[in-house]
Amino acid sequence: MHAAADRAGLYPTQVRNFVFFLAVIAMNYTLSRPSPVDFLFMSSLVLSVFVLQKVRLTFFIFFTLLVLWTVSFWVASIPFIGEPEVAQEGFKKTFVVVLAVTAGYVSMDWGPRQLHTFMRVYVLSCVIAACLGIVGFALGIEALLWDGRAKAFIDDPNMYASFLSPGVIMCLYMMNQRIGRTVLFGPALVIIALGILVSFSRAATVATFICASGYIVFLNRGQLMRVVAWGFAIALFAGVLMSAAFVSSPEFAKKFEQRATVAESYDEGREGRYGRYARSIPMILHNPIGIGILQQDKIFTEPIHNIFLSSFMNYGWVAGFSFLTLFILSLLLGIANYRTTRHPAAIAVLMCYLGPQMCASLHEGEHWRHFWLMLGILWGFNAANYRSAVPAPEPEPEPEARKPRPAVGPRLTLADLR
Repeated sequence: MHAAADRAGLYPTQVRNFVFFLAVIAMNYTLSRPSPVDFLFMSSLVLSVFVLQKVRLTFFIFFTLLVLWTVSFWVASIPFIGEPEVAQEGFKKTFVVVLAVTAGYVSMDWGPRQLHTFMRVYVLSCVIAACLGIVGFALGIEALLWDGRAKAFIDDPNMYASFLSPGVIMCLYMMNQRIGRTVLFGPALVIIALGILVSFSRAATVATFICASGYIVFLNRGQLMRVVAWGFAIALFAGVLMSAAFVSSPEFAKKFEQRATVAESYDEGREGRYGRYARSIPMILHNPIGIGILQQDKIFTEPIHNIFLSSFMNYGWVAGFSFLTLFILSLLLGIANYRTTRHPAAIAVLMCYLGPQMCASLHEGEHWRHFWLMLGILWGFNAANYRSAVPAPEPEPEPEARKPRPAVGPRLTLADLR
């Protein structure tokens, strides 16, 4: 009877996790609103009602900060709620916040086995997206491109590339830990890296390089020669990949030359990206409540393209400080998770979050489902479920009680031997 009760409690958890993992696969398609992925994530949230689990203090902190951010953009937008797209945009933002809460609550029940399944599924989803992007770029399929840059069935190249970024870290983690069929993660890593390359997203390329390099250094800390070897291997891999792309595709060479710059034309000038950053500061100081959703379109030619400045300027000081606090606490939490567990998955999860976060600091990443997904996974990381995965140090043997030395006879001398 007890076993039957255990099975009855296990089935809802398995079904919920299955639907959640299916939603991760469905993240490959985001062109419609709502998308199938939205229904799947909401279904996993509904199924969570049937799963009883202990809610930790960190989840309440996470939930509170997200509520403050959400309430702030609704309050700032009250004067404009009658405008056609304001309410719709507000609901989109609310949904991704709910997605983050869902990811945090679902993963709070996970241990290493469930996290590894999630990583496998996410890598598979990245491989699918990368293959679509690579094929689209190679064959010039407009449905899979944006301005000649790969995007697959995702909204734009920057969102597509930042979605692929965590997949690189997960491949490195799975290969290092020798989990599952590690031989498959090497080719997956190459495909995902090439998918990022043909997106020509400068932010995603740099963010992925920084996070992957940082994670490799972490894995090989204290072993300088191994770090040097990895650095040489990465440089060789990048060189081969770039050379193959240049030789096989003149379009790649042309687009790469155009994108290989710190600032393009739309980054410079009064209406450029950096000019909008500077102009937003006085607006932040004079609008503590925020200017409201989509009101920046009446002032700037393009959105602010920085999730921190956007929170302060559009949604007010409460939203800005809430998101800034969330970012700082996310870093501290990721480090604390590792110090508590000494499990390499804790740092891998932190790096998977940092990649999209870095990209969102240069793009309009508030709608990126994978960004909020990784944030939720980070806050849902339950250190208590990972401690047992690290072998405890063996206790030192107790010192034996000192025994009296056996009595010995008188020493022999040379004289006695004669």
